[in-house]
Amino acid sequence: MPNNYISHIRRTYGIEERDYDAQAQAQNYLCAVCEEQNPVGRDGQPRKLNVDHNHKTNANRDLLCERCNKVLGFVKDSQEILLRLLEYVRRHDGSNIPYTPDNYITRASRDAAFEQSLGLSASELRTGPALGFD
Repeated sequence: MPNNYISHIRRTYGIEERDYDAQAQAQNYLCAVCEEQNPVGRDGQPRKLNVDHNHKTNANRDLLCERCNKVLGFVKDSQEILLRLLEYVRRHDGSNIPYTPDNYITRASRDAAFEQSLGLSASELRTGPALGFD
């Protein structure tokens, strides 16, 4: 973790690097809300998750991706606005829309289900199955 980020979370949230790392590990390095990683940074790795906190009490909550943290910021942590947004989306798109997070855990199970639906093993997908094309 870059020293400037360590300094930032220590100064802003009173969190030591070991505490941040422990929380990130407890969350499988995924956002506490959408269970996805942050976008990849310049180093090719997902950017660090954001420390979310209650703006009234300053109590730290969990670690969030940039998107979820920004959503909470845009609605100023208003549960009413979040519920209204949910009702709005359901009114226009229906309420039975499943959400599958896109992370390394769900990606592996989704890939396995896809392979199984094709009747192919992972090794056949990598090497290319014999499909009868000569």
